[in-house]
Amino acid sequence: MLKVGFDARMIENSGIGIRIQHILKFWPLSKEDVQLFIFGNEKVLKNYSIPNDAKVISYDPPIYSIRESFGHPMMKDMDLLEIPHFNVPLLYVTKCLVTIHDLIPYHFKVAHSSLVKRLYLKIILHSVRLFSKHVISVSEYTKQDLIRTFHFKPSKVTVIYNGIDLKQFKLTSSQNLNEFKEKYKLPEIYFLSVGIPKVHKNFEFLLRSLNAMWKDRLTDIPLVIAGMKGKIPDEWKAIVEEHPHRYFFFPQIAYEDLAKLYQGAKLFLYPTLLEGFGFPALEAQAVGTPVLCSNSSVLPEILKQSAVYFSPTNEEEFKKAVLLLLEDSKTLEKLSQLGLENAKSFTWDRAIRKLESLYQSNFLAD
Repeated sequence: MLKVGFDARMIENSGIGIRIQHILKFWPLSKEDVQLFIFGNEKVLKNYSIPNDAKVISYDPPIYSIRESFGHPMMKDMDLLEIPHFNVPLLYVTKCLVTIHDLIPYHFKVAHSSLVKRLYLKIILHSVRLFSKHVISVSEYTKQDLIRTFHFKPSKVTVIYNGIDLKQFKLTSSQNLNEFKEKYKLPEIYFLSVGIPKVHKNFEFLLRSLNAMWKDRLTDIPLVIAGMKGKIPDEWKAIVEEHPHRYFFFPQIAYEDLAKLYQGAKLFLYPTLLEGFGFPALEAQAVGTPVLCSNSSVLPEILKQSAVYFSPTNEEEFKKAVLLLLEDSKTLEKLSQLGLENAKSFTWDRAIRKLESLYQSNFLAD
């Protein structure tokens, strides 16, 4: 029997946390084949669905800390450690199956600017390349980035896409949408963008572009930005103050209301410079909202012909794309239908089956 340790400390995070939640909820391997040990915060894990026969081991060192590099003493007894991010316990790296979502911290050094942080990142990724058992990437884009940037062998990396919870992200009635907008005092018509205020999300580009459109009276549709915590960044304030009545900064939203926020939008705008997967664009598509997004990184891979693209550094191109869609209801409807179909191709069932196949071929084969 294979003893598998699963690092679930980041289960509450966006992106990585969503993947952890669904892998544990739909854990595909039988107790006859695998004995599962979940390393994480016991109180937090009680809020999530995990396999009944899994043993929870209290383990909660800070992410990216020196303590996590040493792992947990019980990790030495594991045959395999599934690590859902690149922050592996270096002491046990030879036991690790590592999921790498993106190399954003490496490419956007402004977010990891200290010499110590950059050195840590290089040491970790080279250790994963040289010594880990295997690597999962959440897209072909991330796999090629690992090969190009850190010289990973293609055979060492398996692509397993994330999924969208289509039971959660489903269409609701017009009445429910209206009640939702009234509840949160949202405008009847709005553009939507979702994400944290980090450089790679490219929000300043979006704010400047829309400010120019509002100034020239090309549109009067306001922008809702969701996913932020706390106050807006200082560097945004001067831009926002040009048209303060057209911005709605949405607080953290109940998960059950998130689909309604997406569905209520006229367009979902996604100006990001780099993503490893791009949950928000697919979540918008799952409820029929047309997506206008940057042509960078993974987005053409996962959205294909179901979105309209623009260069994330070209404001004129962005403005032309917005106007084209606002003036063409047939194209909007076509994008809505294409998006609904595209979202259906990214399911957790498919992701879990691929994970099971990887285990069977790499770790459970006779």
